Parts: sequence; C-alpha cells; structure tokens
Amino acid sequence: MASVRSLAIFTVATCVIAFSASSASADTVTDTADVATVVSLVSDAAPDGARPAETAEADGGFSATTATTESAIPADPSDPIEVHTEVTGRTVSAKIDLPDALDLDAGQLGVDGTVVYPSESDATVAIQALENGDTRVQTIIPDRGATHEATYGLEGYRAVIDSSGQAGFVQKGGAGLYVPVENAWATDATGAPVRTYYEVRGDRLAQIVVPSDTTAYPIVADPTWGWRNAAWGLTLSRSETASIKDYAAASGFCTALVKSKGLAVACGAWASYLQIQAATANRQWPRGCLHIVVAPLPGAISHTYC
Repeated sequence: MASVRSLAIFTVATCVIAFSASSASADTVTDTADVATVVSLVSDAAPDGARPAETAEADGGFSATTATTESAIPADPSDPIEVHTEVTGRTVSAKIDLPDALDLDAGQLGVDGTVVYPSESDATVAIQALENGDTRVQTIIPDRGATHEATYGLEGYRAVIDSSGQAGFVQKGGAGLYVPVENAWATDATGAPVRTYYEVRGDRLAQIVVPSDTTAYPIVADPTWGWRNAAWGLTLSRSETASIKDYAAASGFCTALVKSKGLAVACGAWASYLQIQAATANRQWPRGCLHIVVAPLPGAISHTYC
C-alpha cells in the first residue's frame, strides 16, 4: 500500500512539474517593444536578404539616401514617410501613411538603420529604407490578442489589386504613376510562413495576417513598396474599358493614345492585344479596368478592379 501511495505521489508531482514547465514556456514572451529585439526579429525574418540603407537622425526624424531614393522617416508615427525618387527620368515625391489603428510610440533608430515604433499594448512597426531603393514597412505582432491587420495609404493614390493578385497604388486622375507593392509575407517565431493577404479598403491597402493553431509568436509581416519597378501609365475607367469592344475601337483608342500620350507602340498588333485584354476585363466580376504602361515598358497592360 505504501509503495502504491508513493507511486501516486510521484506521478502527481511529475505532472505538476511538467505542467509548470509547460506553463512557464507558454508564458515566455518576446519583448517586441524593445528596439534591439525588433531589429533582430525583422533581420531574421526578411526572405530576400535586403538590407536597410544607412539611416541617420535629421530634422526631428530620420533620413536615408540610396543611389535612387531619398527617404524621410518621421519620429511621429502619425506623420507619413516621405519618399523622393526618379522613375524613367521623372522625379516622384510620395507619402506613405503608417497604420493608424496601432498605439505606437515615437520612432527610434536601430543600429542597422531600421526605424522602430514600439508599442507596449499592440503590434510594433518597423520601417526600412532598403539599399535597393525600396521601402519596407513591417508589423511585429506580439501575441494572439494583438491586431492582425495593418492598413496603409499613399497620398494622392488609390490602392489596387489586379486579376493576378498583384497589389499596388495607382496615382489618381487617370494618367500617372503605378507603384507596385511586393507580395505579402509573414513568418512566425520559428521561421514558419503564416497565411497573409491584401485587401483594398477604399483608397487604402490592408494586409491581413491569419495565424494557425500552431503559429508561434511574435509574427513579422511585411509589405514593400517597389519604387524600382514603378511605371508611368494610364488607368482606364470602367466606361473606357467597356468601350473597347472590337478591333476597330481598340485601334482607334491606340491611335488616340499615341497622339496624346506618346505611347511608343505600333497600333496594328497591339490593338488586337488591347481588345483581348479589354474583353477579359469586361467579363470579370467585379468588373475590371485596364492599366496601360507608357514607360518604361510601353504597352504593357495589367488588370485592376474598378
């Protein structure tokens, strides 16, 4: 009887110790409000090895300069990131709004050039002006109770997602710049991918992160503005896209584009291509519109949702 009682006590004690160890492990969290920790997290998570450019404090914020891009990153998270670059010989100035639903503190400069906006109660944001000229904005989600969505705006532009799933921003007003946003990605604390995708909400682009039961926190999630791959073009309205119903209409439209926008294409074969793309857009639901690139790759066509 004594041996049975001893065995029972030993079993209970073992379970208590195991449970306590498990609980302690589950309660161990990464301090995503610590700048050095965030710098390490985003460095490890980045899938392409792109590094932030040299960044310094300037005018109450931070500045970074590469061969193609100048970036002014604010200390105040309610202010936008200002980017100045050139696309096919034209100067572009743009402002990226940071997510406004997060309780962010003032930006702090990390040792590698990452600017971190800590949050004690929600997701932290980290900005990197990359050496290749692109702009990377990352959210670091500390736990399941934190916000798993981040919404971004580009002043003077509207967010679009084309029929292939490519996200970007098109300058308002028809003719203007198209700035692609690289494919969304998110990884957890073990390096495992986490499901994530974009949605258009008004003029803004939202990244949604969907964890699984096995996701280990914190999660690092990222959209990157691809200034290097930006293009000048013309976004057709729904009625303009609908009007291109046959070859004659497409050919006439091409002639008008060549005359008014200097589109460097021969209208014969390209008009057939335009007609096919317009027919595809006209069959989509929701209805699609066309974006026609003028430079640097004249005549390239992508589909956006109107």
